[in-house]
Amino acid sequence: MDRANSDLPQEILIDIFSRLPPKAVGKCRCLTKPWRTLLSTPVFLKSHFTRKPHQENLILITPSLSIHSISTAAAAASRCLDLPNNSSEVAGSCDGLVLLVNGEHDKFLVNPITLEQVKIPDSPLALIKDESFSMHGFGYDRSSNDYKVVTLSYYKTANDIDPDCEDTFVDVYSVKRGAWIRADCSPYDHAVPFMSSGAFVNGAIHWLASSRDPGYPSVIAAFNLKDGVFDEIPPPSCLDVNKFVFNRLVVLGGCLCLFDDRNNSQSDIWIMKEYGVEDSWTKLRVDADCDWDIVKPLCYIGDEEIVLLTEGETLVVYNLKEKTFRDMLVDGVPAMCIDGGVFIESLVLPVGGRMLQLV
Repeated sequence: MDRANSDLPQEILIDIFSRLPPKAVGKCRCLTKPWRTLLSTPVFLKSHFTRKPHQENLILITPSLSIHSISTAAAAASRCLDLPNNSSEVAGSCDGLVLLVNGEHDKFLVNPITLEQVKIPDSPLALIKDESFSMHGFGYDRSSNDYKVVTLSYYKTANDIDPDCEDTFVDVYSVKRGAWIRADCSPYDHAVPFMSSGAFVNGAIHWLASSRDPGYPSVIAAFNLKDGVFDEIPPPSCLDVNKFVFNRLVVLGGCLCLFDDRNNSQSDIWIMKEYGVEDSWTKLRVDADCDWDIVKPLCYIGDEEIVLLTEGETLVVYNLKEKTFRDMLVDGVPAMCIDGGVFIESLVLPVGGRMLQLV
């Protein structure tokens, strides 16, 4: 093996190995020490990441807090991930890394393929957990070649007069530097924490919030990771600006997605096909009966089906053409989970010294 390694130029080896799936690369790393070094370099990680089209996979947290990954490209068979962190929330995903949060608000950055994980330290300015609410997001800042975790937090109050929270603190963690900074407070009211994981699209993490203008209209607040400031993304023009803050904001098929289930007889999935363009919002209607209320869409299966998480802690698949539901079967039985998200297979490491330069 060592001789083969020395006889071939490094660029040839990188080209060969970058064509392999991540699990195969992991096995090759175990064969020789030179290969392990080569297959862990930023040059190889970038080549491997940009080589192949990326299939979305599901990551699910079961009621017993075990974590499973499921490929959506083949028959649904699960892989139980050995990640003993008792996480209960999938708070974000980017480039194959997933941000998980447990009941103690501990945050973990994990790669579900390599099973490497890093616990994110608390910010030195973090509010006391029992006296505050917090919400999180995760994304990639191309300008600084850095992955970042963003936490919004505010003190609990007994105030019944709007707005519900006076100051929402914004703390940003740099994975590359391993350090937190505090940005300016959010100009919005984020008082709906139970619907609040951030949706990362186009270099910004998005939350539904309320403006502090008279009447407190709903807004889509976008925190730009490059500049560290908030902006607003236009919502679908037909939505009630006083109510859509209670909807769900997620990422679906790489696009910003607003899920409106406030009508008992049907649900609407709004997808922003062109980022930042109000007229590009496209509506998909879910109008078949389901045994449980729908919490959020997770991913597409092919061109006609969408996987949905329900309040009954089940996964269902809705066929947009036939307008029918079916249980999503995993390992031959209906899937059960309390939260879920999607990720792509990659070798990106959740540590500061192994970053990609995605150009």
